[in-house]
Amino acid sequence: MSSSSNDGDGSRNKIDIPSADILRLILTHLTESNLHQSCEVLCQESGVSMAGLVGPSKGQLISCAEGGRWGECLEILAGLDLQRYRRGYIDDYCKAHGNSGGDDGNNDGGVHEAIITPLEKVVSLTHEMTILELGDRGEFELAYATLRMCSEMLDKTLPVNGDDVDNIDDLKDNNLQLNANSNEQNLGMMSSRSGDVERRVTALSALRSSGADASLLLPTNYYGPSNQTQQKRRHFISKLLSRHVPDAPSGRLSSLLQQSVKWQCHTGAFPAVQKLFQDLVENENDDDGGGKKKKKKRKSPEQKFDLVLGNVDLVGSSDNKKHKRKSSSTKDGVIVERIPSRAKQTIRLGKKSYIESAIFLPDGSGLITGSSDGFIEVWGERTRSGDNESSLNSLLQNDIDFEKLRTSDLQYQKNDELMMQDSSILAMGISHDGTMLASASSYGDVCVWKIADGRLLRKLERTHGGSGSNDRGCAVTCIQFSPDGSKVLTGGHDSTCREHGLLSSKMIKEFRGHKSYINCCSYVVLPNSSIVTRSESNGERNFLAVVTASADGSVMIWNCRSAEPLREIIPPISTSSNRSIHDTESIFSNRSIHTVIHLHSPPNTMIVVPRSDRAFMMSLSGSILQTYVRDDVQDTELLAATVSPSNQWLYISANDGKCIVFDLNSGKVEKILTSFTQECVGKSNTNCEISGILHHPHFSFIGGYSNDKSQKRGMLSIWK
Repeated sequence: MSSSSNDGDGSRNKIDIPSADILRLILTHLTESNLHQSCEVLCQESGVSMAGLVGPSKGQLISCAEGGRWGECLEILAGLDLQRYRRGYIDDYCKAHGNSGGDDGNNDGGVHEAIITPLEKVVSLTHEMTILELGDRGEFELAYATLRMCSEMLDKTLPVNGDDVDNIDDLKDNNLQLNANSNEQNLGMMSSRSGDVERRVTALSALRSSGADASLLLPTNYYGPSNQTQQKRRHFISKLLSRHVPDAPSGRLSSLLQQSVKWQCHTGAFPAVQKLFQDLVENENDDDGGGKKKKKKRKSPEQKFDLVLGNVDLVGSSDNKKHKRKSSSTKDGVIVERIPSRAKQTIRLGKKSYIESAIFLPDGSGLITGSSDGFIEVWGERTRSGDNESSLNSLLQNDIDFEKLRTSDLQYQKNDELMMQDSSILAMGISHDGTMLASASSYGDVCVWKIADGRLLRKLERTHGGSGSNDRGCAVTCIQFSPDGSKVLTGGHDSTCREHGLLSSKMIKEFRGHKSYINCCSYVVLPNSSIVTRSESNGERNFLAVVTASADGSVMIWNCRSAEPLREIIPPISTSSNRSIHDTESIFSNRSIHTVIHLHSPPNTMIVVPRSDRAFMMSLSGSILQTYVRDDVQDTELLAATVSPSNQWLYISANDGKCIVFDLNSGKVEKILTSFTQECVGKSNTNCEISGILHHPHFSFIGGYSNDKSQKRGMLSIWK
């Protein structure tokens, strides 16, 4: 079964596209869109598997191999189309040797049957390692059962014994292997690879049953030649998986559709859509005395193209078009978020005052700052009034001046009646509907405000310690509203995270378990998975959890209902050479995790950023899916981080004054903003470090600021 495509010249230049390849493109698109259940159903109904793995899935595969979670590895590998990979590999091999390739239909017959691809070898090694580790864990019955199921695959793809490191890319002639096996019949179980694996598992079983002291012993060369250790063998297999498992390019389906439509418009196959890509040319009389006609170009009106139905709707051009500025670009036909390149606007506070916290409004119409003198200010005055003030489409990128206080619709700021507290505003959070603001101070007080009129709705005093009337509570460093807006979650210097009810103005729950300051806390809605049991979630489909990160170098996931810890995650944080390894209790310790950002793509993942030289994309089960490390310098410390709204870019500021932009999926450095710190704190404050970085919820804007006390006046620069 195949699908045909032409360029408008009938059957000439016709390209036959297999329908299975179309389905594979759809499967990859579904995986990128986090529609995993739909992808699984389509695989079952069509019988078509994926040709490769997208970036996060491949990262999870490698992480599972490094951690010895072979069940997850085999489940991911089961979704690959090994036969398609084999046909392509044999075609390339035959072309290189001048033989007939896959077009004659003899790929799997004759001499071609003896060819073993590297991917088949790696899959067999993965099954073999699964059997060996099952035996090492004492699951001998399960190990033998698994061996019986895959013995034929092991015998076909792997040599009887020897080191697989040197010949993993070699093509193995099965006939030669059969001849070798015939000369080794006197070896009994050693005449095949499955027999060798069975011998090793049997030897381990006998060794373990000999006595209690042998519980940790292994037979010689159990995990491989040269008496390899378990972890070394895992690392070897993970490197092979990274090398030989095909990568599925991201956005491939969307890219092909865009290129196809543009080409068909160019060739005239879609004449009704040509105006979408061309300008109209009209002849007009020009009374210049010579009676000549001049050609005058006139831009065509904005048009809308329906990809599914092929309709074109003419839309009259608006004066608002000249105000628009692209917030994205295209790369290989795929929409890519634009990376800011320079500082455009700067918010400046008064003398001896600096910014402690900042946050964008959910609709992007303003920015709120909390300062060291306790003032809370809303910035972002509109430079142009739209037709519909409440519409998000009327808020264009250049329509907001963040350097000015917002006074047009906030009367209390126009009257100099600002929201304020008695001490520095260390953290702020906004409710999901954008109507309420929660602010937390260095004295431990939490205030809830109504943004529209600046009215104080609730004040919770000394939320983290302090009992007497003159006693100051511990500083609150992070705060967030619950999904329904009825509670706030806070973390403080007393090493606890607490949940407070706004209706009762009292603490409801306390999450205790960290050994140092809480740097960030958040709610996260999880589906029932391996992280929570059905009993813990009371059978609910979605489960509300709390995630906290601390200066002790750990991330903890809690049951929001019972305040019981579900999991503790400790990422592998390297210790910089320029800081003492014993400095573990300071908030500026190398072990301190200062940022945790939850991602919507891939699902149930988060970015963990410690004060170290690398950051991590991790699953909520603790697996490392991606590592972000600079390739230009070493031994730098990461200070603050944020992600773009589409989860495409990761922005991290470092202590050398630069902001590094990582591709979230590949982990590669996409761009470096060299003067980021200098623009955000001023040229005179060369020793200041960035303490916070934030991203606009809709446009490609990022902002950075510092809470260094040496500043003459606080600044926040917005890059566009």
